[in-house]
Amino acid sequence: MRVGRLTVFAASTLTIGCASAAATNNAIFTPLGARLTPAAKTGPTVPLRFDPNAKVVIALTPNLPAASFGSAQATRGQPVYEATCATCHQPDQFIGPRFVEAWNDRRIGDFYSLVRSTMPVDNPGGMKEQEYIDVVAYLLKANHATQGPDTLSIDTTVMRGRKISVHP
Repeated sequence: MRVGRLTVFAASTLTIGCASAAATNNAIFTPLGARLTPAAKTGPTVPLRFDPNAKVVIALTPNLPAASFGSAQATRGQPVYEATCATCHQPDQFIGPRFVEAWNDRRIGDFYSLVRSTMPVDNPGGMKEQEYIDVVAYLLKANHATQGPDTLSIDTTVMRGRKISVHP
């Protein structure tokens, strides 16, 4: 029996695809690295709720201008971060080299959308819009982003046109 080239190609593609899927299956993380434990300030472990309509594409965008933030935004964002975000996230998750490696040169709008649609884990989208913006501004400041003349805005068109530019 003779095997055609198309059959060999299809079988090879299927095998490689399955192997790739199996290899990446271990790279599944909880949203933004949040882990609720019984010792968390928010209480015991709760099921995560997600917005089924949320769509976030996280792409490298090195050619975009850097996002800027206002000093007042970052100042307002710090206590919100400490009271809400830091109760579940490890201290180095969003401040330091791990954040820089994961988010530098990515659109600020992608990060904001992800945070806005998935956090806090026990009430996704439950904070005020200004609180989300202020937390993002605080994280930019904490990761040594350059403060600019413009403040962060919830205008998604503007946020898609700016990138996170931070360093440890």
